[in-house]
Amino acid sequence: EKCPDIVLVRVPEVREKADLTKYRKAGREVIEVLVSFGAVVERASIDEAYLDLTSLVESRLKSRDFKQVGLAELPNTHLGGSSGDRAENISSWLSELESSANEADLRLAIGASIVEEMRAAVYSKTKFRCSAGIAHCKTLAKLCCGLNKPNKQTVLPLSSVPTLYSTLKITKVRGLGGKLGDLVTSLFEVETMGQLAQISQRDLNKRLDEKTASWLHTLCKGFDNEIVKERELAKSIGCGKNFRGPDILDTKSKVQLRLRNLVEELVERLEVDREENSRIARGIT
Repeated sequence: EKCPDIVLVRVPEVREKADLTKYRKAGREVIEVLVSFGAVVERASIDEAYLDLTSLVESRLKSRDFKQVGLAELPNTHLGGSSGDRAENISSWLSELESSANEADLRLAIGASIVEEMRAAVYSKTKFRCSAGIAHCKTLAKLCCGLNKPNKQTVLPLSSVPTLYSTLKITKVRGLGGKLGDLVTSLFEVETMGQLAQISQRDLNKRLDEKTASWLHTLCKGFDNEIVKERELAKSIGCGKNFRGPDILDTKSKVQLRLRNLVEELVERLEVDREENSRIARGIT
């Protein structure tokens, strides 16, 4: 055996389908902690959320007790687009903040310290660990969140975007992982975001629709103009399952059985949602 001590976690099953009830409950517990800080929270999935920390950062900047963010406030923070020693990279960045008037980076540093506090609170109250990305837009924040897992966070100053983009595959960016990403790499013969950033908006407009070209041009500068919309609850509830190989639905009886199972699960989840959130579903697709 190559891994004699490995512990494999198996998701429980109900009606021959993964039962994610405990994971949904855990996700709600984490969201409750995040909301308690007063940030704008947009729940994106069962285990992911976007936060707008603008009001919290503004409040700290105006506080009489505000002090420059130091390395001690960022014990688990990495600097996006950098390599080498984590502490040295963060310390160097913070030192540059003290000697410059870069308010954008100062806000990021404050935001990073707030997220450190949030993650500590999540662990204290739920015993769940989580990772985070702190950037000037949702797309890059999501990207940074996955750079230093587990239980770490990554902050991305605008000055570090070109370095990160220099090796970042276009298809790794949110919104560019499917057909659009393939189209962009093919049309412009580019592979990385750094290469894409060298293409002018005029050239983008020539081959793409105006909306897409504008979005790409803005994203190449480190922004996406997407607003974090307050949403603590999912807008819809759905159930689904893929049936392949021996599970393929090739008879009427199989279709009836699987459909009945999905409907039963959906009804159960809708009943729980009604009890917990005092709302009733009014549409079905």
